[in-house]
Amino acid sequence: MGTFELIASREGPGIREPSEQEGLGSAVLLHNARWFTQVRWIVVSVFIVTGLAGNLVPGTIRSLGLIPPTRWPWILAGAIALANIFFRVLVRRLKEDAPRRTVEANIWLQIVVDMMLVTALVHIVGSTDTFVPFTYLFHIVLACIFFPPRYSLVVTLLAAGLYFLCVVLELSGIWPTAGILADPSRAHLQDNTLSVAFAGSAVLVWLGVWYLVSTLSEAVRKRDQQLNTANQQLIKADQEQNRQVLRTTHDLKAPFSGIESNIQVLRFQYWEETPESVRKIIARIQVRAKTLSERIKDILILGDLKSQTAHEDRSVPVDLQLVLNTVVEELDEKAKDRRISLDVEVPSTAVLGDMKQLTILFSNLVANAIFYSHEGGRVEVSAKQEADAVHVSVSDHGIGIKDEALPHIFDEYFRTKEAARFNKLSTGLGLAIVKEIARNLGLRISVTSEQGKGTTFEVAIPKEEEPLKRGG
Repeated sequence: MGTFELIASREGPGIREPSEQEGLGSAVLLHNARWFTQVRWIVVSVFIVTGLAGNLVPGTIRSLGLIPPTRWPWILAGAIALANIFFRVLVRRLKEDAPRRTVEANIWLQIVVDMMLVTALVHIVGSTDTFVPFTYLFHIVLACIFFPPRYSLVVTLLAAGLYFLCVVLELSGIWPTAGILADPSRAHLQDNTLSVAFAGSAVLVWLGVWYLVSTLSEAVRKRDQQLNTANQQLIKADQEQNRQVLRTTHDLKAPFSGIESNIQVLRFQYWEETPESVRKIIARIQVRAKTLSERIKDILILGDLKSQTAHEDRSVPVDLQLVLNTVVEELDEKAKDRRISLDVEVPSTAVLGDMKQLTILFSNLVANAIFYSHEGGRVEVSAKQEADAVHVSVSDHGIGIKDEALPHIFDEYFRTKEAARFNKLSTGLGLAIVKEIARNLGLRISVTSEQGKGTTFEVAIPKEEEPLKRGG
């Protein structure tokens, strides 16, 4: 038995606006601004653990040649937590379509405040006798990824300026030298030249890292822009080709309708005078014309679904029972032709969707269940309610689907050899239509099948909070 889940994205293959060549788009920047506020809680946790260690195991810390931290981890943790709460409030007010400048300003504010707190940490731990100054590199690298080179250079120079200011204030005695080393008597601590050299070498490393990362990031952004432009051209060409196909397909509706209507005339008015050999030819023409008419209909439905804007929310309260009743009425004759009994148990339930699209979706699923069932079989349609969705199952006991074919059944024109032999009228577009509707309405579809024993499609539809209002 095999299982496959279709999770169709609402974004679809439509053309997206090109992002800024010199930086990330505003939506991505906003995501990163939110990510900053999440990471900052980790930093707060680290300082809290450091403070606890200083209070609980000071002897162990002294044995490592360090001064046990007492107050400063708690002060920094509190300052970062307060700043982070403020940033989270600001970020939550920003929408996905917020102006890029507004999002950039938020990130810049976070960077500047973080740099000042990092400078305080560098002073407390030791500006020239520990490797803590390299903490600045975290923001330098992220700035290279988020911003174009000239802006990330500003971040690098800001870090260098704050660091040098810290060192100069310490060496001049304005900001009393601190540190966590238990033995501050080493010679280089009293040598201002060595301290400045240490600071200068650190800044040189930062500039080197900035150059490498910003150059690579810029190359990646330019390449992404080129690929995006090429992708847009391909999408436009594909859309134009689809328009031409739909136009031609639409023009074919009338001729095939004429063929079918003329065949009906022959059958009702001239059938008795028609030789048996000609009847067989007409019957083959009728079957072929009906198959092509079904394919034309499916192509036009699929083309209409693809042309709809993925971002447009078409979800309104729909009575699920009414949808399934409509489907059963449409397919009842086909079920009787194959002696298939339809067992439908779907209560009146309000779901969020589009009446027409949901009807088309379940028409395809139930029709497939009928066509791929053995004659005299049974098709069951049921629904169960979960916390936020209604799960509708369409099950048959027919030919089933091979495990290796399950990931491809929603592809256009895909049919297994067994399905093609069992249902020669299939267009291969029914489940592609189902997939497109799932994309438009944000539905989840799972398929469970065992070859020779049957298939079950389960559709998860968002549930409407308010109950449906009945007249009368």
